[in-house]
Amino acid sequence: MSALTASWSKSKTTQRRLRDVLAYILLAVGFVWFIFPLFWVIMGSLKTFEDFNQIPLRIFPSALYFGNYPSAWTSVPFGRYFINTAIIVSLSVVGELISASIVGFGFSRLKFWGRNFLFMVLLSTMMLPFWVVIIPRFLLYRDIGWVGTWLPLIVPSYFANPVYVFLMRQFFMTLPAELDDAAKIDGCNELGIFWRILLPLTKPVLATIAIFSFINVWTDFVKQVIYLSQDSTYTVAIGLAFLRWQIAQGDPVPGLLMAATVFTSLPMIAIFFIGQKYMVRGIALTGRTGT
Repeated sequence: MSALTASWSKSKTTQRRLRDVLAYILLAVGFVWFIFPLFWVIMGSLKTFEDFNQIPLRIFPSALYFGNYPSAWTSVPFGRYFINTAIIVSLSVVGELISASIVGFGFSRLKFWGRNFLFMVLLSTMMLPFWVVIIPRFLLYRDIGWVGTWLPLIVPSYFANPVYVFLMRQFFMTLPAELDDAAKIDGCNELGIFWRILLPLTKPVLATIAIFSFINVWTDFVKQVIYLSQDSTYTVAIGLAFLRWQIAQGDPVPGLLMAATVFTSLPMIAIFFIGQKYMVRGIALTGRTGT
């Protein structure tokens, strides 16, 4: 019996090790699959024009050439575009955090008639493709004189994105109701419960929303090119398109476009690495309840 038990235990250990090895292999393949495009762009940004004409095309440059970065920066006024994008992103992220937290609190902690029905209606708006509402929105913003300004890119953030509301609601529902009862005994009203008790506990999901919102606004080329019409209001995404257009009109210099892609992607990469701990925790905690 002991020999049988030892054999079974050894078999289970072998299976566990095989699963671990397979998991590490899959993770390594996935890492290479996702990191290779970024690695390719970085290597391409350090190449000269002659390196791109080599056949077969090499991954590594023949010599590190950093001249593509200042050339790309000065070819398009990226300095002004970075400032414009930072302003739009900052105000948009603040709007998303404020609106999502307030609406999510209302749907999770306040009891009113039709709460679940209204929440389902809110979630159903996620099924509307962006291309369905783009023309009505443009006509609305044109009639009120917002086209050509940053307002169409910022103001909608203060009207609660359904995805972020869902995250906030689910997180609020993981917090025990006893917190509300204790706060009411101490004389807190609903606003005090939200601001003083519950909101400080939502840092993980707030960080998650901030990261998602930052990346979405920073890379949102379509809405920016639709609503912005003056060079003084353009953003980084439009600047990249301008650089590509300028290159297409003259001698193709892929290294310039790759260099611009690198330094315009650095803020997103930095934000992700700074807040990834909170983002993973926030996503994990929002799935703990579905009621």
